[in-house]
Amino acid sequence: MLIICQLGTLIIAGVVTTMGLIVPMAAEFFQVGVTEMASQFTWFTGAGLIGQFISFFIFDYFSIKRVMLLSHLFCGLSLVAVHLTVNFELLAIPFFCFGVAISTALCGSSTLIAQVWDGRVRHAAIVGQDAMFNGGGVIFAALTSWFLAHSLPFSSTYLVTFGVITLVIVLMLITDFSMATGTQQESESNLHTEWNSRMVLIGVSLLLYMMAKISVFIWAPQYITEKFSVDPSVGGQFMSNVFTTALIGSIAGTWLVSRVDIKYLVYGFISVSLVATSLLTLIDSVEAMLMLAFVYGISVSATFNAYVAFSLSQVGSPTHRNIAYMLLMSALGSSCAPLFSSRVVENTGSIEAALLACAATLAVVALILVAVEVLSQRHAKTGGQVEQ
Repeated sequence: MLIICQLGTLIIAGVVTTMGLIVPMAAEFFQVGVTEMASQFTWFTGAGLIGQFISFFIFDYFSIKRVMLLSHLFCGLSLVAVHLTVNFELLAIPFFCFGVAISTALCGSSTLIAQVWDGRVRHAAIVGQDAMFNGGGVIFAALTSWFLAHSLPFSSTYLVTFGVITLVIVLMLITDFSMATGTQQESESNLHTEWNSRMVLIGVSLLLYMMAKISVFIWAPQYITEKFSVDPSVGGQFMSNVFTTALIGSIAGTWLVSRVDIKYLVYGFISVSLVATSLLTLIDSVEAMLMLAFVYGISVSATFNAYVAFSLSQVGSPTHRNIAYMLLMSALGSSCAPLFSSRVVENTGSIEAALLACAATLAVVALILVAVEVLSQRHAKTGGQVEQ
């Protein structure tokens, strides 16, 4: 069951972490502009919003296993459809279907972890999902660079991801979900969903963080290629460096979360992300840029799931609606990223402007987290009374 939950993040890594590498080749294939192709990914990231809205309710009526099984099936069919599609306008359909399906599946994975495990074990399992995502970033960035260097279709990476989805479906068919089912029924009958201002603000900061993060993934490889007049493979090396460090950082984060207050991980990741993103446009050599990628990798190593664990620590008994809220905010930020960053590039004519906008967004994220810390201290002084 834990392997199934972890592999869900590997699947989304096959699409999210390769967008910046795929966009130029896909734009050439469909004979459209680069910004137009980047905007097309909004159908995928935006569809995640619908998947998160569905997640608020669907687990009240159907078992987690059934929902996850169908979601993964739709994910696999959607990626095959992307590979077979030759019409640019029709590309929106499989992207949309994949976005809805994978976001619903990821909510199911996080809900399983939250219901089957608790305490620091739960935090470690959730943060461990980032290790899988970043490991996927390393693998898929390298695979995509190799595929493109050998003039293979831009969607070749999606076929590899389809293989992972097939493995997950097989594992679900042979796994006993009875423990999760019993826990789910007990939680639904005895618990209500708790909300408070701290959790809401953490979700807003996650939205902005994801918007900045995905925007960097989309435009940093192209910025490097354009600024230094180098081969696109150098952009692939940048992304590979990012996810190599992110993988190491997420593994370390999985260990640290059992020994350090989760909030300090979140604060540290955001601080490093702000500094590294601000330096992206100030670097004057390819070598320094590739070194900066290792630093930036630390900031994306386990941030998303550290955020989720941090938010769940703000309520007494997390439910799937708490998790769906965080995933919804993440999906909203991710969906805004292609459209937001593309508009900045179109209006300014500069990729550098998009990266600067990302740095400014992360500054706002840091300010929101300061507000959360103030509210947390005030909450502690009042004796930790539940805030509705």
